Amino acid sequence: MTTFKAILPGAASLLAAFSLSGCLTAGPNPDDPYEDFNRQMFAFNDGVDRAIIKPVAQGYRAVTNEPIREGVGNFSANLGEPLTAVNHVLQGKLPDAGATVSRFLINSTIGLAGIFDPASAVGIQRTKEDFGQTLGTWGVDSGPFLVLPLIGPTNPRDLTGMGGDLALNPLNYPEFENDDAIRAGTFVIWGVDAREGALEATDELNNQIDPYTTVRRLYGRTRAADIGIPYEEPNDAPELTDDELDF
Repeated sequence: MTTFKAILPGAASLLAAFSLSGCLTAGPNPDDPYEDFNRQMFAFNDGVDRAIIKPVAQGYRAVTNEPIREGVGNFSANLGEPLTAVNHVLQGKLPDAGATVSRFLINSTIGLAGIFDPASAVGIQRTKEDFGQTLGTWGVDSGPFLVLPLIGPTNPRDLTGMGGDLALNPLNYPEFENDDAIRAGTFVIWGVDAREGALEATDELNNQIDPYTTVRRLYGRTRAADIGIPYEEPNDAPELTDDELDF
Protein backbone atom coordinates (compact mmCIF):
# COMPACT_ATOMS: atom_id res chain seq x y z
CA MET A 1 0.00 0.00 0.00
CA THR A 2 2.89 2.39 0.62
CA THR A 3 3.66 2.46 -3.11
CA PHE A 4 0.59 4.52 -3.83
CA LYS A 5 0.00 6.01 -0.38
CA ALA A 6 0.42 9.54 -1.69
CA ILE A 7 -2.32 9.03 -4.28
CA LEU A 8 -5.01 7.56 -2.05
CA PRO A 9 -5.94 10.77 -0.17
CA GLY A 10 -7.38 12.39 -3.32
CA ALA A 11 -9.81 9.56 -3.98
CA ALA A 12 -10.53 9.15 -0.27
CA SER A 13 -11.24 12.87 0.07
CA LEU A 14 -13.71 12.81 -2.81
CA LEU A 15 -15.55 9.82 -1.38
CA ALA A 16 -15.48 11.39 2.10
CA ALA A 17 -16.98 14.61 0.73
CA PHE A 18 -19.95 12.72 -0.72
CA SER A 19 -20.32 10.71 2.49
CA LEU A 20 -20.29 13.76 4.75
CA SER A 21 -22.78 15.54 2.52
CA GLY A 22 -25.21 12.69 3.13
CA CYS A 23 -25.30 11.73 -0.55
CA LEU A 24 -23.27 8.54 -0.23
CA THR A 25 -25.20 6.31 2.15
CA ALA A 26 -25.05 2.53 2.01
CA GLY A 27 -28.33 0.79 1.20
CA PRO A 28 -29.63 -2.77 1.53
CA ASN A 29 -28.42 -4.13 -1.83
CA PRO A 30 -25.09 -5.95 -1.22
CA ASP A 31 -24.34 -5.92 -4.96
CA ASP A 32 -24.76 -2.15 -5.09
CA PRO A 33 -24.72 -0.50 -1.64
CA TYR A 34 -24.79 3.05 -3.06
CA GLU A 35 -27.51 2.38 -5.63
CA ASP A 36 -29.71 5.36 -4.75
CA PHE A 37 -26.83 7.82 -5.10
CA ASN A 38 -25.54 6.05 -8.21
CA ARG A 39 -28.88 6.21 -9.97
CA GLN A 40 -29.15 9.93 -9.28
CA MET A 41 -25.69 10.50 -10.72
CA PHE A 42 -26.46 8.20 -13.66
CA ALA A 43 -29.54 10.29 -14.48
CA PHE A 44 -27.55 13.52 -14.10
CA ASN A 45 -24.78 12.29 -16.42
CA ASP A 46 -27.34 11.04 -18.92
CA GLY A 47 -28.97 14.47 -18.95
CA VAL A 48 -25.64 16.22 -19.55
CA ASP A 49 -24.82 13.73 -22.29
CA ARG A 50 -28.15 14.19 -24.09
CA ALA A 51 -28.00 17.98 -23.82
CA ILE A 52 -24.33 18.61 -24.65
CA ILE A 53 -21.93 15.74 -25.17
CA LYS A 54 -23.90 13.53 -27.55
CA PRO A 55 -24.91 16.41 -29.88
CA VAL A 56 -21.26 17.52 -30.05
CA ALA A 57 -20.20 13.96 -30.93
CA GLN A 58 -22.92 13.70 -33.57
CA GLY A 59 -21.85 17.04 -35.02
CA TYR A 60 -18.24 15.90 -35.09
CA ARG A 61 -19.27 12.78 -37.01
CA ALA A 62 -21.37 14.85 -39.42
CA VAL A 63 -18.54 17.21 -40.39
CA THR A 64 -15.73 14.63 -40.63
CA ASN A 65 -15.13 11.49 -42.63
CA GLU A 66 -13.89 8.15 -41.37
CA PRO A 67 -10.18 8.64 -42.28
CA ILE A 68 -10.11 11.92 -40.34
CA ARG A 69 -11.78 10.32 -37.31
CA GLU A 70 -9.37 7.39 -37.51
CA GLY A 71 -6.45 9.80 -37.49
CA VAL A 72 -7.82 11.65 -34.48
CA GLY A 73 -8.38 8.35 -32.69
CA ASN A 74 -4.83 7.24 -33.49
CA PHE A 75 -3.45 10.57 -32.23
CA SER A 76 -5.40 10.30 -28.96
CA ALA A 77 -4.37 6.67 -28.43
CA ASN A 78 -0.73 7.50 -29.11
CA LEU A 79 -0.72 10.05 -26.30
CA GLY A 80 -1.70 7.26 -23.91
CA GLU A 81 1.18 4.97 -24.86
CA PRO A 82 3.72 6.33 -22.32
CA LEU A 83 1.26 5.78 -19.45
CA THR A 84 0.54 2.26 -20.71
CA ALA A 85 4.29 1.55 -20.79
CA VAL A 86 4.71 2.74 -17.19
CA ASN A 87 1.86 0.52 -16.02
CA HIS A 88 3.29 -2.44 -17.92
CA VAL A 89 6.51 -1.94 -15.94
CA LEU A 90 4.62 -1.71 -12.65
CA GLN A 91 2.85 -4.96 -13.50
CA GLY A 92 6.14 -6.67 -14.37
CA LYS A 93 5.28 -6.97 -18.07
CA LEU A 94 8.62 -5.74 -19.36
CA PRO A 95 8.34 -7.13 -22.93
CA ASP A 96 4.96 -5.40 -23.28
CA ALA A 97 6.48 -2.18 -21.93
CA GLY A 98 9.24 -2.37 -24.54
CA ALA A 99 6.74 -2.99 -27.33
CA THR A 100 4.63 -0.03 -26.20
CA VAL A 101 7.64 2.29 -26.13
CA SER A 102 8.52 1.10 -29.63
CA ARG A 103 4.96 1.81 -30.78
CA PHE A 104 5.13 5.32 -29.35
CA LEU A 105 8.47 6.11 -31.00
CA ILE A 106 7.45 4.70 -34.39
CA ASN A 107 4.02 6.32 -34.49
CA SER A 108 5.24 9.66 -33.09
CA THR A 109 7.84 9.93 -35.88
CA ILE A 110 6.98 7.91 -38.96
CA GLY A 111 3.30 8.09 -38.05
CA LEU A 112 3.35 11.92 -37.88
CA ALA A 113 2.63 12.49 -34.16
CA GLY A 114 0.51 9.36 -34.02
CA ILE A 115 -2.01 10.34 -36.70
CA PHE A 116 -1.05 7.18 -38.57
CA ASP A 117 -0.34 3.76 -37.04
CA PRO A 118 2.62 2.17 -38.88
CA ALA A 119 3.52 0.25 -35.70
CA SER A 120 0.44 -1.96 -36.09
CA ALA A 121 1.33 -2.50 -39.74
CA VAL A 122 4.65 -4.05 -38.68
CA GLY A 123 3.00 -6.24 -36.05
CA ILE A 124 3.40 -4.19 -32.85
CA GLN A 125 -0.17 -4.22 -31.59
CA ARG A 126 -1.64 -1.62 -29.24
CA THR A 127 -2.31 -2.49 -25.61
CA LYS A 128 -3.87 -0.27 -22.97
CA GLU A 129 -3.11 -0.29 -19.27
CA ASP A 130 -3.98 2.15 -16.50
CA PHE A 131 -3.14 2.40 -12.82
CA GLY A 132 -6.53 1.02 -11.82
CA GLN A 133 -5.59 -2.17 -13.66
CA THR A 134 -2.18 -2.11 -12.00
CA LEU A 135 -3.78 -1.91 -8.56
CA GLY A 136 -6.01 -4.82 -9.52
CA THR A 137 -3.02 -6.95 -10.51
CA TRP A 138 -1.48 -6.09 -7.13
CA GLY A 139 -4.54 -7.58 -5.44
CA VAL A 140 -6.33 -4.37 -4.45
CA ASP A 141 -10.08 -5.00 -4.20
CA SER A 142 -12.33 -2.88 -6.40
CA GLY A 143 -14.70 -1.81 -3.66
CA PRO A 144 -18.33 -0.87 -4.38
CA PHE A 145 -19.56 0.35 -7.75
CA LEU A 146 -19.86 4.13 -7.97
CA VAL A 147 -21.24 6.59 -10.51
CA LEU A 148 -19.78 10.06 -10.07
CA PRO A 149 -20.86 13.31 -11.77
CA LEU A 150 -19.18 13.65 -15.19
CA ILE A 151 -16.65 10.92 -14.31
CA GLY A 152 -19.28 8.22 -14.75
CA PRO A 153 -18.91 4.56 -13.73
CA THR A 154 -15.98 3.80 -11.44
CA ASN A 155 -15.09 2.27 -8.08
CA PRO A 156 -12.69 3.28 -5.29
CA ARG A 157 -9.81 1.32 -6.84
CA ASP A 158 -10.28 2.88 -10.29
CA LEU A 159 -10.87 6.32 -8.81
CA THR A 160 -7.53 6.01 -7.04
CA GLY A 161 -6.12 4.78 -10.34
CA MET A 162 -7.17 8.00 -12.04
CA GLY A 163 -5.03 9.94 -9.57
CA GLY A 164 -2.22 7.50 -10.15
CA ASP A 165 -2.45 7.97 -13.91
CA LEU A 166 -2.08 11.72 -13.48
CA ALA A 167 0.96 11.23 -11.26
CA LEU A 168 2.58 8.57 -13.44
CA ASN A 169 1.95 9.89 -16.96
CA PRO A 170 5.29 11.18 -18.29
CA LEU A 171 3.48 13.53 -20.67
CA ASN A 172 2.20 15.55 -17.72
CA TYR A 173 5.68 16.74 -16.75
CA PRO A 174 7.23 18.54 -19.76
CA GLU A 175 6.66 22.29 -19.65
CA PHE A 176 5.17 23.93 -22.74
CA GLU A 177 4.06 27.44 -23.47
CA ASN A 178 0.32 27.50 -22.69
CA ASP A 179 0.63 23.89 -21.52
CA ASP A 180 -2.67 24.03 -19.61
CA ALA A 181 -4.51 24.98 -22.80
CA ILE A 182 -2.70 22.24 -24.72
CA ARG A 183 -3.62 19.59 -22.15
CA ALA A 184 -7.21 20.82 -21.95
CA GLY A 185 -7.51 20.76 -25.73
CA THR A 186 -6.05 17.26 -25.87
CA PHE A 187 -8.57 16.10 -23.27
CA VAL A 188 -11.46 17.59 -25.26
CA ILE A 189 -10.26 15.91 -28.46
CA TRP A 190 -9.98 12.58 -26.65
CA GLY A 191 -13.43 12.97 -25.10
CA VAL A 192 -15.22 13.90 -28.32
CA ASP A 193 -13.48 11.11 -30.22
CA ALA A 194 -14.36 8.54 -27.55
CA ARG A 195 -18.00 9.67 -27.40
CA GLU A 196 -18.34 9.53 -31.19
CA GLY A 197 -17.05 5.98 -31.17
CA ALA A 198 -19.64 4.99 -28.57
CA LEU A 199 -22.72 6.46 -30.29
CA GLU A 200 -24.13 3.11 -31.42
CA ALA A 201 -23.31 1.37 -28.13
CA THR A 202 -25.10 4.00 -26.07
CA ASP A 203 -28.13 3.88 -28.37
CA GLU A 204 -28.25 0.12 -27.81
CA LEU A 205 -27.82 0.69 -24.08
CA ASN A 206 -31.01 2.71 -24.01
CA ASN A 207 -32.87 -0.34 -25.37
CA GLN A 208 -31.91 -2.43 -22.34
CA ILE A 209 -34.41 -3.28 -19.62
CA ASP A 210 -32.54 -1.16 -17.08
CA PRO A 211 -29.64 0.85 -18.56
CA TYR A 212 -28.16 1.60 -15.14
CA THR A 213 -27.74 -2.02 -14.00
CA THR A 214 -26.57 -2.98 -17.50
CA VAL A 215 -23.79 -0.36 -17.26
CA ARG A 216 -22.87 -1.58 -13.78
CA ARG A 217 -22.66 -5.17 -15.01
CA LEU A 218 -20.65 -4.32 -18.13
CA TYR A 219 -18.28 -2.07 -16.19
CA GLY A 220 -17.52 -4.77 -13.65
CA ARG A 221 -17.12 -7.45 -16.31
CA THR A 222 -14.93 -5.30 -18.55
CA ARG A 223 -12.62 -4.16 -15.77
CA ALA A 224 -12.22 -7.72 -14.47
CA ALA A 225 -11.31 -8.87 -17.99
CA ASP A 226 -8.83 -5.99 -18.35
CA ILE A 227 -7.10 -7.02 -15.14
CA GLY A 228 -7.40 -10.75 -15.81
CA ILE A 229 -9.35 -11.72 -12.71
CA PRO A 230 -12.65 -13.63 -12.33
CA TYR A 231 -15.90 -11.69 -12.38
CA GLU A 232 -18.94 -12.77 -10.41
CA GLU A 233 -22.20 -11.69 -12.00
CA PRO A 234 -24.37 -9.69 -9.56
CA ASN A 235 -27.66 -11.34 -8.68
CA ASP A 236 -29.78 -8.34 -9.63
CA ALA A 237 -28.25 -7.68 -13.06
CA PRO A 238 -30.75 -8.13 -15.91
CA GLU A 239 -30.01 -10.14 -19.01
CA LEU A 240 -28.96 -8.11 -22.03
CA THR A 241 -31.84 -7.86 -24.49
CA ASP A 242 -29.75 -7.78 -27.66
CA ASP A 243 -26.16 -8.22 -28.81
CA GLU A 244 -23.45 -7.83 -26.21
CA LEU A 245 -22.50 -4.20 -25.72
CA ASP A 246 -18.95 -2.90 -25.83
CA PHE A 247 -18.41 -0.67 -22.82
